[in-house]
Amino acid sequence: MDDGVPDETTIETLRSVLAENAVSFALLFGSGARGSMADRSDLDVAIEFDDRRPGDDGYSEAYLRLCATLAEEVPTSIDVVDVHAMSPRFARVAFDEGEVILGSDQRRAELADEYAGQPPSVRDACDRVAAAVERLREGSS
Repeated sequence: MDDGVPDETTIETLRSVLAENAVSFALLFGSGARGSMADRSDLDVAIEFDDRRPGDDGYSEAYLRLCATLAEEVPTSIDVVDVHAMSPRFARVAFDEGEVILGSDQRRAELADEYAGQPPSVRDACDRVAAAVERLREGSS
């Protein structure tokens, strides 16, 4: 790691391990993508397997095998999350700040549209606040 970003050797090893474990898309996000890693920071990686989704037969084994191989091969601690298991809010942050390290920018856009959704509008936020205020008023009556 230099200047708060993972070194190229780490990224290349990460790409290699991901590809060898049937990962078709990977997005580096968090401090590694922002360039603000500290000595004890981990790498946050969102992945999509070629042909497995959370809940599919064999998914848990594939996910655990990937995590174990990454722990053996990559010198930095890595947190792996499947894009298909991310909440919309979490996905929005990851896709907004993330850097594609495996796969295409087109797939990134497709996954972001599917899982991150559109950011809330100012009007939506105002409506939620007004509804919360109304619930508080009703509760105190």
